[in-house]
Amino acid sequence: MVDEKFHMDSVEPTVQIFATRPVPEKEIGYILWGLEEEGIPAKVQEVRNDPAVIIAKQAADSSHLNVGIGVDGNGRVVILHHRDLPSEKPLFSLSAEEFQSTQLRRLGANAARLVKGDPLIFQDDPEYRVESERADQLQQDQLDNLIQLPPDQLEKLIYMVVTETLNNIRL
Repeated sequence: MVDEKFHMDSVEPTVQIFATRPVPEKEIGYILWGLEEEGIPAKVQEVRNDPAVIIAKQAADSSHLNVGIGVDGNGRVVILHHRDLPSEKPLFSLSAEEFQSTQLRRLGANAARLVKGDPLIFQDDPEYRVESERADQLQQDQLDNLIQLPPDQLEKLIYMVVTETLNNIRL
């Protein structure tokens, strides 16, 4: 079950993402990217090791937006759920073989679209695939630019990111 502290802090309207250990941060990053592109905020919470479908339903039930995502770090499964769906019938499920940036980003975008009531994006949507490929290239270009930074500037950037992250962690 989720911490009592989480329930007290969960009054803001967000898509809840519940994740078990080991938390797959890279994969969650892609999901958050999809949500952010659609303009919907999310909150990530580490929970005890239950099956992804259970934690996804708990996430949806605790979200003021009625949408939750469960990420099983051990079984490598991601599930998108809605409060009004039966526990055993989630909307989308991705297995470890499907843990690619495009699929995870699409799942995040679909969570946001579910909140907004917009049409969902499916795998064969060519417009989304083209946009996704452009976004992946942009991300790679940004990484290439980081690598070209002089060591002292890179060190300052890393320090700023770590400091900002630590300042935003709620204990």
